Amino acid sequence: MRSFLDRVRAPWRSGAARRLALDVPLGLLVLAFSAVFLRAARTPGRFPEGGPEGGPPWKGPGWGDGPPWAGADPLPPEPLAFACIWAVALAVALRRFYPRAAFAAAALGAAVFVAEVGGSGPILAGMVVTAYTMASLAPLRSWAPWTAAVLPLLLAAGVGRPYLGLLEASTYAVAVPYTTLLLAALAVGVTVRGRRENALQERREELRRSAYEERLRIAREVHDLVGHSLSVINMQAGVALHVLDKRPDRVRDSLAAIRSTSKDALEELRGTLAVFREGDGAAPAPAPGDDRAPLPGLDRLGELAARMESAGQRVSVHTEGSPVVPPAAVDHAAYRIVQEALTNALRHAPGAEARVRVGYERTEVVVEIENGGAAVPEHAEGSGIAGMRERARAVGGNLHAGPRPEGGFAVRARLPLGAPRSGR
Repeated sequence: MRSFLDRVRAPWRSGAARRLALDVPLGLLVLAFSAVFLRAARTPGRFPEGGPEGGPPWKGPGWGDGPPWAGADPLPPEPLAFACIWAVALAVALRRFYPRAAFAAAALGAAVFVAEVGGSGPILAGMVVTAYTMASLAPLRSWAPWTAAVLPLLLAAGVGRPYLGLLEASTYAVAVPYTTLLLAALAVGVTVRGRRENALQERREELRRSAYEERLRIAREVHDLVGHSLSVINMQAGVALHVLDKRPDRVRDSLAAIRSTSKDALEELRGTLAVFREGDGAAPAPAPGDDRAPLPGLDRLGELAARMESAGQRVSVHTEGSPVVPPAAVDHAAYRIVQEALTNALRHAPGAEARVRVGYERTEVVVEIENGGAAVPEHAEGSGIAGMRERARAVGGNLHAGPRPEGGFAVRARLPLGAPRSGR
């Protein structure tokens, strides 16, 4: 019982007022026109011979003296016919809350009306509207059996005739157009529902793709950040162990560098992973005075070079051209590419000097990282280079990495500036 009540109340939980504001006037319109048709049908001599189905009232002889309510007194109204009109009008008003029940009510109400009055008139419009709504809101397999409710309507037109009029051509002359109109409404509803579902599926795919790309971006951030920080910490720890007995005074400097590097890495990692807390709605509001740095860019290459030098890696940074502020994504990608390249140099060529060149061209920023060292006979691309290339590709650029003929390794990335802001 509770589940049944929940299903009844479910459509009223969201957007009910807006749907009623659109559908109630339509139901009242069906009610008004059907009532006018019923009054005309109950007025003697106002329809051509043969009843309301014999032709349009305005073309028959019965309308010569004016509208039906202007002359002869109508016959007493049929309460059952009015009840059918109200049932169809109510079904139209509630069609988007209970689409299948509304269609069944409209079809059965129209069937009883046709059998009682002898004509259909505007009341069939209510059945067509509810049929469209049912097909556009519910899956085909859920409403297909409900179309059997149309059968009483088709048979009602032949009430009082031999064999319900199934042997008369006039029956089919009326039934075929009505059936065609009903099938057209159902077909349009199915088409609208299919397009809506396709659009929703495309939206879901886009959201899944965006979520995957965001996870991939965070994975690259964590890889670059953790890899760089651990490499620097490992180098500093090695230096501290090396000078522990010979020059104890330098141990303090190494430990201070380890502390600074780990602190910066933790703060940056906390900012990178905050997106997961925000996605769960559990992210705390920023505290006043929170000076967490934004995503690093090329303006922080000096800090990066100083951190690498504290680990024993000599780094020189040169800038060519007129510096501009690239788009944030390009700026951050360039920084991470330099960071990863210097980390690889620290791992594979410790002690060799690394040179960083940042060239600002008209439409691109070119970042080059070179380091000396022994020649690399065979170049096996690892995850670090693949990550750098993916970063460059993500912002519309490209990256080339490989050994230098004279020894060492070189990384060159060209990233688009887009519409940069001048003045760094």
